[in-house]
Amino acid sequence: MMSEVNEKILVVDDDTNLLAGIKRLLGQKLDVTTAEGGIEALGKAQNEGPFAVVVCDMRMPGMDGVEVLRRFHEMSPDTSRIMLTGNADQRTAVEAINTGQIFRFFNKPCSMATLTEGILAGIRQYRLVTAEKVLLEGTLSGSIALMNDVLSMVAPESFQRSLRLRGWSLQLAASMGMEAPWELELAATLARIGEISVPSEVLARSRAGQRLAPVEEEMLSRVPETGAALVRKIPRMAQVADAIAYQDKWFNGKGLPQDGRAGQDIPFNARILHVLLALDEIGAGELTRAAFATLEKMPGRFDPAVLTAAARGLSAMIVDEAAFTRLDVPSSGLRPGDHLEAQLELENGKLVLAAGQTITDALFVRLQNLHKMYKFREPVRIRRAGRH
Repeated sequence: MMSEVNEKILVVDDDTNLLAGIKRLLGQKLDVTTAEGGIEALGKAQNEGPFAVVVCDMRMPGMDGVEVLRRFHEMSPDTSRIMLTGNADQRTAVEAINTGQIFRFFNKPCSMATLTEGILAGIRQYRLVTAEKVLLEGTLSGSIALMNDVLSMVAPESFQRSLRLRGWSLQLAASMGMEAPWELELAATLARIGEISVPSEVLARSRAGQRLAPVEEEMLSRVPETGAALVRKIPRMAQVADAIAYQDKWFNGKGLPQDGRAGQDIPFNARILHVLLALDEIGAGELTRAAFATLEKMPGRFDPAVLTAAARGLSAMIVDEAAFTRLDVPSSGLRPGDHLEAQLELENGKLVLAAGQTITDALFVRLQNLHKMYKFREPVRIRRAGRH
């Protein structure tokens, strides 16, 4: 016998006398709910669940047990499902197991001791599954939150980029009807986590388009590999890590890693990341039609199908450049809503804000305070809403 049982059990049968007998015999030790038929059972699953175990008769009018348990598998995949039937036909058993994902299969008449042991085994299975899920979800969310916290502190510009990529990936995944959108979301969020290994001054010079030393170029080339290695340490994140590792791989096979993969052999989410990262770089942090046009003129670099899907799925997020004016303004003239087209620096060259960022109300207050203490490099190239 197991420890105290608090989980709920649902027994489904069209025989009211059998239901009453099971509830009378098991109700003293278990929390038993009964349902006369499949429709009532599914209604109780929706309104009174979750149930740890469902015990269902095979032969019932209207909706048979196979269909009931198949629906349960869709509605409550963690529930342990037990089939009861007076029909010992092998085909019925195979169909029930394959279609309904059955945990146990008992023939009628079934002793109460056998049924009880089956239910208790189902409860143990339910506890194992749900405990593992809670552990994995907690580990996953905690690990990703920690990585993002580190990225925001060590490389704030990279963190802002990850937020943009996450937003675009969510929109694109929804438009494409992806079965596991969370994998693309996490890959986009953590795509540049490897930049925590690169000195901030190297990242700043890279974003400014300045020439880098060979050793600095190598640091940046290893960012996907470093990030993938970090992500692989998190349970169930192998596919996300692969997307991060191959984010710089060209569709025709050029780029790192040099393992011969090309075309459809490159992980699908990596091909999407490759497009999103290029759009972000060319558009200086925003989606523009010009950026899409530029990517279309780079044959062999991107998956054409992904590029087409991105243009269609992200169309609502494309910035209308006709509604903006490009200006060179003094740093003191920056306003909330201004979009930086060049990085904002102090007079001594220290980076304040990277190109591609939009001045929020909080950043505007910060800049006002910095102006009281430091001199800025003037002027600043921006894009501002409206015609001037």
